[in-house]
Amino acid sequence: MATAMVTTIVLSGCSSVDLNLDSDNSTTTEESIEVNSDDKQNAPSDKSIEETSQDQNDDTDKDITEEEDSTEDDSVEDDSKKTSDDLTGYDSEDMMDGEDLSEAELEKIQEYLNQTDNYGFTLESFRDSEDIDWGNVFAYGAGIENCDYSEEAVDAYLEASEYYDTVEYDLIALSGDDVRSFVERKTGLADFDVSSVSGFIYVEEYDILFSQVSDFYDKDVFCKEGVRSGNLIQVVFQVGMQDNMRRITLEETSDTDHPYLYLSNRELWEENAVEIIEASIYEDSEKVTCAVIKTEKGPDIEVINNNAVACVAHPRFREVDKVNIEQYSDIVEIEFCDVNSDGIGDMVVILSDGENTIAVLCEGFIDEEEDKEGYAIGAAAVSDWISENVSDVTADNVISYILDHQDELEEL
Repeated sequence: MATAMVTTIVLSGCSSVDLNLDSDNSTTTEESIEVNSDDKQNAPSDKSIEETSQDQNDDTDKDITEEEDSTEDDSVEDDSKKTSDDLTGYDSEDMMDGEDLSEAELEKIQEYLNQTDNYGFTLESFRDSEDIDWGNVFAYGAGIENCDYSEEAVDAYLEASEYYDTVEYDLIALSGDDVRSFVERKTGLADFDVSSVSGFIYVEEYDILFSQVSDFYDKDVFCKEGVRSGNLIQVVFQVGMQDNMRRITLEETSDTDHPYLYLSNRELWEENAVEIIEASIYEDSEKVTCAVIKTEKGPDIEVINNNAVACVAHPRFREVDKVNIEQYSDIVEIEFCDVNSDGIGDMVVILSDGENTIAVLCEGFIDEEEDKEGYAIGAAAVSDWISENVSDVTADNVISYILDHQDELEEL
C-alpha cells in the first residue's frame, strides 16, 4: 500500500524525494607512470652521473608539464560539460556570487520580463529550459501572431478537442515553425516538439497549435535585486499575487533583439516558511519536504517537490463545521498514506494548542484540469471520530486505526 501511495505522490508532483535516485557510478582512475627498466639497462655506460641526473630532471619536468597541461585540458572539458543547474546553483536559497545590478539594469530586466512574450516564463518553476511548462508561456499566444489556417484545420482541431465543439472564444492558432523558432530564440533548444505544449491541441497535418481563450491577463513582475557573473544574470522578483518570491536565471546573448536565454526559475519557498518538516510516508523510509506557513486561519502546509511548491494543504475544517481549530496553531507531525485506498496519497496532520492534540485528515485528490494532486479541507466529524478512538494521537496510530476501520471512515 505504501508503494502505491508513493508512486501517486511522485507522479502528481507532491513528493520532495526522487525515489529513483541514480547511484553514483563515476569512478576515479589513477594513471600510473610506467618506467621501462630495459631502457635504463641499455643506457650508455660512459654517461656521467651529473648528465644522467640532469636528463632525469628534464624528463621529470617534462612529465610534470604534460600532467599540468592534461589537468588544464580536463578542467576546460569539465566546465564545458556543466549543465545550467551546475552554473546557476538552482537548489541554493542564495543568489550566485556576482556584481550587484544597478537600479537601471533591474528596471530594464523588469520591463523585459513584463513583455507579453516573456511573462509566461515567470509564472512557474523550471530547473532548466527543458523543464519549462510551455503551456504557461504560450497560453495567450506569447506575442506570436496567428498563422493562416483553413476551415479544415479548425475542424480537425475541434474534432480532437475534448472541451469544444465550436469556436466559442478567441482562437489561438500558432504555426509549428513559429513555435519552434520562438523556443530556440528564448532557450537555445532546437527541434522543439510542438505537440508537447500543454493546454493546446496540435494538428500535425497542418502543423498548427490551437487553443481558445476568453480573457487576456498578465501578472506584473517586480524585480527586487539581482547580480551578474560573466554572462549570467540572476534576479529575485515577485509576480502577481504569488506569495513566494522567485529567482530567475538568464544568460546574456549578443542579440540585441533577443538579449537573454532562460536558464531556470526557482521559487524561494523557504523565505515564508516558519518551519520546515521532513514528513514521513507511512511504513516507508522516504520523506516529503513540507513548509509550514502561518495564516490568520491557522497553518498552511506547502508540499515541496524539486524545490517548488507542488500543492498547498489547509489542515482545518469547513466553516459549516463551526469548530474552532485556530487554537491548534502548532504542527506536531505530518504523515502521508493512502488511507482510503483510492490510489491517491492522503495527508494526516497532528496539531497542538500546547496542551491538547487533534488529528486532521486531508484526503488527496487529483485536479484533472491542472493534472496535479491537491488536498481537501478536513472534516470535524472525522477528527472527532479519531479523538474518541485513538488515545495516543500520533500520526502512525491515527493511520493504523483508519486502515483497520475504513468502513467507518466511509460512513463519515
